[in-house]
Amino acid sequence: MAYKTQIAREIREVSALQSLTEVYGEIAAIRMKKIRGLVLKNRDFLSAIESIFKDALSSYSEKLFGLFKAGKIRAGQKVTFLSHNGKTVAVLISANTRFYGDVVKETFEKFIDEIRRGDFEVTIIGRVGRSMFMAAEPKRPYTYFDLPDFGADPGQVSETIKHLVQYEQIRVYFAKYFSVVSQKPSTFDISAGAKVEEVKGQAKTAFIFEPSLEKVLKFFETQIFASLFDQSIRESQLAKSASRILAMDKAAASIKKRLKEIEFESTKLKHIEADKRLMDIVVPVLHIAKS
Repeated sequence: MAYKTQIAREIREVSALQSLTEVYGEIAAIRMKKIRGLVLKNRDFLSAIESIFKDALSSYSEKLFGLFKAGKIRAGQKVTFLSHNGKTVAVLISANTRFYGDVVKETFEKFIDEIRRGDFEVTIIGRVGRSMFMAAEPKRPYTYFDLPDFGADPGQVSETIKHLVQYEQIRVYFAKYFSVVSQKPSTFDISAGAKVEEVKGQAKTAFIFEPSLEKVLKFFETQIFASLFDQSIRESQLAKSASRILAMDKAAASIKKRLKEIEFESTKLKHIEADKRLMDIVVPVLHIAKS
């Protein structure tokens, strides 16, 4: 009787778990569909923006060359009009909840391996990443931000950007979506400003900058930084949603297999009980017949 009760309880629990994985998978699929188009289009958009930025840099080459000649900048120096502290920060975009498959763990492993080999300050985004980091590096200081796993809170993103923009070099570790069945850890380097080499000759395209070259550059640099960081967050959200779909599919397959095994045990137990009841009837009859 105890074994029968145990089987019945496990069937209920496994069935409930099966329903849960289906719900998680469906939610992840809906989220992935909502943001996939936006993320993929933004890749092309940001690539075009970077191209425009490079064109703009070349267009005021005479101005930069004038600064170079005046000794205000030197070849190879980064031209930037934002204040930076000269340090490098490693940023891990993780998750607030689990059940995202292997991609969150793989991204963390890439992150922790590289910060142990370099001089980085650390910023963690997501409670799961913070938990893994504290277990791996309990004595290392870090800065933490809590961003949602889906969607974005402009206020939280703004606070994160305010913290990160002070650094000279920002290396972001995040999960990147390649396809529904392929998500991989990726890194993105966001550097302050742009390197300037000695430029000779006039630019191919002439631009007029209002109100000034410096203010345009400052605005452009700020917007590019914010856009690239926001894209990294959305890339991570898309990859995590796709990874969760795969994880839930694998879990559903394992659950289905286990459910069949339990149901088989339950059926076998019912047959044993039926045989026992039959024997309880047949044996006394046979005993009477012999008498």
